[in-house]
Amino acid sequence: MVSLSALVLLLASCHREQIAETKAVPVEPTASTAAPATAARVATAATHKPVEIRRADGTPFLTVTDRDGTTQIAFTENGQQHVLTGESRDTGKRKYHIDSGAVLFEIKPGDGDGFKLRTPDGALRWKVKITAEKVKISDNNENDRPFELKLREAGRVKVVAPVDRELGNVRVSGAKIEVENAGGTKLYTIDGATSEAAYGVLLLDEIDPVQRYILLAELLSRGK
Repeated sequence: MVSLSALVLLLASCHREQIAETKAVPVEPTASTAAPATAARVATAATHKPVEIRRADGTPFLTVTDRDGTTQIAFTENGQQHVLTGESRDTGKRKYHIDSGAVLFEIKPGDGDGFKLRTPDGALRWKVKITAEKVKISDNNENDRPFELKLREAGRVKVVAPVDRELGNVRVSGAKIEVENAGGTKLYTIDGATSEAAYGVLLLDEIDPVQRYILLAELLSRGK
């Protein structure tokens, strides 16, 4: 028969083992414990380096930022600064508006890296077809009489209007990319850029500026 003192010692021993097992159970991360990692990811995304395009005299022209499916284009018009923002939707489209205004244009993905720039009601403004040799930008679904950004040797991009009328070139110059008109006059520079063809859009003066900025940003987001 077990004595009372032995029973007390046995119960105390079992209690200590239960406490030790409880301490050893790993704790699943909660929202509060996960917060520092999430904050770090947000901070990393917020420091994504934008693309800065300057005029030949060094003054700012456009700043393009592409982060987490949202594209922002900062520009100045009539002395006023504006931000053109493109927000991705579940449909795969991206809707663009200026400042806090209504949607002005949308991007609808096409074949491969191609896409269409349309008005909110679906009317086509520009169709962009991308191949390894060139980028075609046309105002019709048949790609008839397009503007073309033709990739050449040493990273040069020849920019032409319909039909094969030269508008200028995009050239790699050291750590910079330079955009020049058909007469060889430098118009824009971009430091540390990795894409090239996209900057040829800057020479397409026949396209409305806001639509031109969107085409440029969309090509950059595709690494073109």
